[in-house]
Formats: sequence, C-alpha cells, structure tokens
Amino acid sequence: MRSQGIYGRSLGDHFHLNDAPAIVTKTLKRSEVAVTHIKCRKPSLTSSIPTEDAYLVAYQIEDCIEHELWINGKGTGRLPFFGGQTSFYDLREDPMSFIGETSNCMMYYLPKSALDTIAEEHGKRFGELQMRSDKPADDPVIAALSATLMPAFANPEYASQLFLDHTTLAVANHIAHRYGSLHAITKAVTGGLTAKNEKRAKEIIEANITGEISLSDLAFQCGLSARHFARAFKQSVGVAPHHWLVMRRCERAKDLLQWSALTLADIALACGFADQSHFTRAFSRVVGISPGAWRRLS
Repeated sequence: MRSQGIYGRSLGDHFHLNDAPAIVTKTLKRSEVAVTHIKCRKPSLTSSIPTEDAYLVAYQIEDCIEHELWINGKGTGRLPFFGGQTSFYDLREDPMSFIGETSNCMMYYLPKSALDTIAEEHGKRFGELQMRSDKPADDPVIAALSATLMPAFANPEYASQLFLDHTTLAVANHIAHRYGSLHAITKAVTGGLTAKNEKRAKEIIEANITGEISLSDLAFQCGLSARHFARAFKQSVGVAPHHWLVMRRCERAKDLLQWSALTLADIALACGFADQSHFTRAFSRVVGISPGAWRRLS
C-alpha cells in the first residue's frame, strides 16, 4: 500500500530506491508527520514530485558534494551538502536534484496543515517557512533530534511509538518556531496535568506496557493536544511519557527477576521489550546495573 504523503515508498520512488523506510506519526490532529531514511548508492536524477502544500526538510547524515538542485525548472548549479546540514524544500516549487555520488539523509515530511495546527495552539497564524532551498543551514537542534531517531531505522522494534511521536513532534515544533516566524511564549509555563488526568494517563500506559500506545491517543483521553499533553505530563511526572513507560517496564522486570524463575529473554518479552538485548540496555540505563547483576543482588 502506498503512503498518502511524500514519504516512505512514495518518496523513495522519486529517488529510484527499492527501500525507503519511514517513521510516521499522527500527533497533530489528522496531519501525518513522517521521516524517511534516504540512502542513494549510485548517481541519480530525482523525478518530479507532485505539487503539494507541504515541505520536505532534509538532514544530511554524510557529505554529498556532487549535488545539483532545480527549483521550478531553474537550476542552482553545483550545491554541495555537508554532513550535519539541514536543507528545505517547498513541494509547491517542484524541487528536483541530481545526486552525483552516494547520499545518506533523513527527510522530514511536514504538511502545512501540521504547521498550521502548531501555530493555532500558540494562538498564531502560520505563514511560510523563512528559508531558501539553495541555502543549507547548520541547525544543531535538528541534528540532535535526528541523531536520536537514527537508531530506530536500524532497529525499529526497539523504539516505542511514544518515543517516535515525542521526537517527531519536537522536530515539527522546532521548525515551525525557528523558521515559521512563530515566537516562543515568553511567560512562565504553569500547570501540569490535573490529578485525574495524570492518574488516567498512567493507567493507560500501564495497561499498554507490553504493547504500543501513541502520544495522540494519550492526549485524546485527557482532552489535550499532543504537544500540551507531552509538556504537562513531563511537568507533573518529571519525565516524558516514553521515559515513564520504560521506567515502568523496568519496575515490572524487577518483580519478575526477584520472584520468578523466568529467563532474561522471557522477562524481556513479558515486559514489552523487543528482545533480551533491548531489555539489558534499557534496564542498565535506568537502574544502573544489568538485569542479571540486579537479580543476583536481590
């Protein structure tokens, strides 16, 4: 099945790729926000992308020196990209590229409807992204957020939907604020979740501790937008929802380590981890020692 927006297989087709894995989230009303891993291993000329009221934001993982760009049929000449740079493409302007060597990047698909939603939540109106396709930017925030997402492409089973939702929403918010003329609210942020909503959110996470729950589903149950819910949850609980999920999985694992004879592999699956390796890394990060060592000391 093809994706509805320009991401995943749909975007990969324009780069003539057989494989273009994507992470897709729906945290902003009905707008899909997605990130696609694009790896070109031979020279290619991208095909024209159908006009859409949306943007592609590319984070370059590796240098791509032999590169040219056309906007609405007009060439910009040689336009080298360097690892760590971010570039922007308005899908109303028919961007096309010639890639003369290997290229490795992450491309964020941001429909204007998603950016409009972010603006509305701040009581503002979104206009246009203030950027140029032929002027790559050095953006340390996008670089840092992209670095946290990269492992999810190599091991998708290790990344919870809450984490993916949280990180892609952070990217969209950053782009809307830095490049969309939306200014951050300067007044002090007050108020977390109500006691009722905090209890409800924790109960839902506990009920889905071995499976998946999305940020938008949690927010909906509390009557909040995904962005407001994520901020309020962290203010009330002290950590982001996906971090609290991992902590609760580790607490459940402690009970099984202490009171059951289950193997580490079985405990990993019983607590919602992808496998024993995933369990060991997460438990060691949260608790400070490996599950095996904790069991021997308990």
